[in-house]
Amino acid sequence: MPDVPHNPSVAPARWSAAPLRRAADAWAGLVERERRRAPLWAPAFLGLGIWIYFSLLAEPDGWAVAACVALPAAIVPILMMGRRIPGTTALPPIAAALLVAVGLVAAGFASASLRAGVVAAPVLAERIDATVQGRVAEITRSHTDRRRVELRDVVIYGLSPGETPRRVRVTLLEGAFARKVSLGERIEVFAQLGPPEGPVEPGGFDFRRHAWFESLGAIGFARGPLVAAHPDVVETAAPDPWSLAQVALAVERLRGRLTDGILAALPNREGAFAAAILTGSREEVRGDEMQALRDSNLAHLLAISGLHMGLLAAIAFWSARFLLACWPWLAVRVPTKKVAAGAALAAAAGYLALSGASVATQRAFVMAAAALIAIMVDRPAISLRALAAAAVAILLIRPESLMDAGFQMSFAATAALVGAWEFARDRRWLRPSHESGRGRRILLWAGGLLLTSLVAGAATAPFAAAHFNRMTTWGLPANLLAAPVMAFWVAPMGALSAALAPLGLHQWPLTAMGWGVGVILDIAQVFAGLPLAVRPVSSPPPVALPLLALGGLWLVIWASRLRLAGLAAMLAAAAIWIPGGERPELLIAPRAAAMGVLGEQGRAVDRARGAGYAIETWLANDGDPVEQAVAAGRPGIDRQPRRAEAALANGWRVVLLGGIVTPERLQEDCAARTVVLAYSARPGAGAPGPCVTLDGDALRGLGAVSIEPDDGPEGGPDSGGVRIRGSLSDARLRLWGRADPQRDPVD
Repeated sequence: MPDVPHNPSVAPARWSAAPLRRAADAWAGLVERERRRAPLWAPAFLGLGIWIYFSLLAEPDGWAVAACVALPAAIVPILMMGRRIPGTTALPPIAAALLVAVGLVAAGFASASLRAGVVAAPVLAERIDATVQGRVAEITRSHTDRRRVELRDVVIYGLSPGETPRRVRVTLLEGAFARKVSLGERIEVFAQLGPPEGPVEPGGFDFRRHAWFESLGAIGFARGPLVAAHPDVVETAAPDPWSLAQVALAVERLRGRLTDGILAALPNREGAFAAAILTGSREEVRGDEMQALRDSNLAHLLAISGLHMGLLAAIAFWSARFLLACWPWLAVRVPTKKVAAGAALAAAAGYLALSGASVATQRAFVMAAAALIAIMVDRPAISLRALAAAAVAILLIRPESLMDAGFQMSFAATAALVGAWEFARDRRWLRPSHESGRGRRILLWAGGLLLTSLVAGAATAPFAAAHFNRMTTWGLPANLLAAPVMAFWVAPMGALSAALAPLGLHQWPLTAMGWGVGVILDIAQVFAGLPLAVRPVSSPPPVALPLLALGGLWLVIWASRLRLAGLAAMLAAAAIWIPGGERPELLIAPRAAAMGVLGEQGRAVDRARGAGYAIETWLANDGDPVEQAVAAGRPGIDRQPRRAEAALANGWRVVLLGGIVTPERLQEDCAARTVVLAYSARPGAGAPGPCVTLDGDALRGLGAVSIEPDDGPEGGPDSGGVRIRGSLSDARLRLWGRADPQRDPVD
């Protein structure tokens, strides 16, 4: 190898650490800027602990809950090392942050477990026919548009107090047996009652869990007319008028009188809407009006939520501040802004009580209270810190709210709006100034209104699609037209009517309120009637929604370019969701009430009537919202009287037998590679053959059933067996896991 001549004029290249130092300095500066926003992740870690609790297949052991209670308390002195404990060294920031995150996860897990124990109440073990008596606490309508009442202080004839549920929900008879019911009234009715229903398919929404946290121990339907409570059962002793129970009763009766007064002043659809947003009573809202509001994405205007609580608090705040400013002597001696915030907080608390204090209203009150308290302590009212504080408070008080669609949609919309407001606040060109002309101010106002509806709609749309399997096409223009009417006319007139009610002057503002309500309902009807008003959406894969939520939080919480990574997570979630998740090939409703099998034309079902709620839910989860009668006409099921048969993709047959099933009937269908479901099989009527038999005992233990091919190692179309999964298996060892009733509810 020849020698390379040495050139002394060329210096050897030297490695320089300067680029790495600059990158490290930039990263350190980025971390320092974002460090102040790290506490905003507290609700996310708290929610992670709550989600872990609800994802378990069995209740955690007592020692695990005790450890989760003790862990946050043990972390506090560790975090104080080097600051308030002499002679100790502070933890590195990363280690401290990890400890706080672990403590929050443990706190969320513990709060959910403790809450599940605190709300424990008796639940009916089986379906019974009995006379039930109770005080009317809520009046709503079922999905079949029938009135139903929620009863408290319940007495069920034939049950001991220890067996009697704390709350009972009864769907009432219509027609000749219908009777006016008022909030706070004590009524009596003969009804068929049973425990709350489980999921209608494995992995579906478990109403039993929802009912458990509401202490709702029985649901059913009336089998006779509703009458006033029997005097022999009504408490005769004079109660303490200032007891909590008597105060609650007085508030409920006041709600009832207010509702009756609103409906008397506005007897038509406007009165039903006004009563719903003022007192929380939806008993008179017709099913077609409610459907139009849903299809136009205006149903949130009817539910008392953050919008209503925020509007009321804002009206009370500015009204109080104006009145204080009208008295100059007082205005210069008291902090009018803080006093007005206190008055608004009191008004919001009154609205909470008079509107029924539903879970959604409680959540809205906490969010409004966080903003008002921030004003009272000289902090920004609109900030992610105030929102995070409200979320932490709600998750600690009612951890089950995390699983609720209302909580997810409410905080998604609020977080997105606050994040957008912070983004606009830091950009002068998006804010009006003293030099701005009238045209620019109008454009900025209109653009802000459009952006508000767009941001809120985009933030809530994925959660609405995941929970309700539907997306509205015309929601944005409908909200752009209806929201200003609600904010600038309906809400102020409603607040004014409430303020003038003690003077008997509420009639004219209620009438004016009705004009605005009529406009909103007309807008809903117009947009709900447009083509493609609602688009069906299939249920997403389990990972899609959490990944989307994580991406959204990342985008909103961080302030630097680091936030852009959230867009990648959201795009990944969309890529997972759009192809759709896998749906069970064959489904059996609880108590073998119906069969549905997926085919080329969609899911076919075995009946045109009956088991309507289960079949409707299956089709919605498939993203196929056709009528049950249409699905009953699809090919894929051999429909016969008291018998239905379908074939799986791997050749297995599934036979559903109705009526009384004798050993002879079982024998006829019991062949190889066959699953026979016979809910009404006589005791001991087992099939002496090669089939898989699920009798009444097995089906009662499984609940709703999914049956899918389970291909063997050969992988051929005729290989393997079947995989059978029950909806009750996942929660059998949870507190709310109860055996399903043996008869279908009529609801």
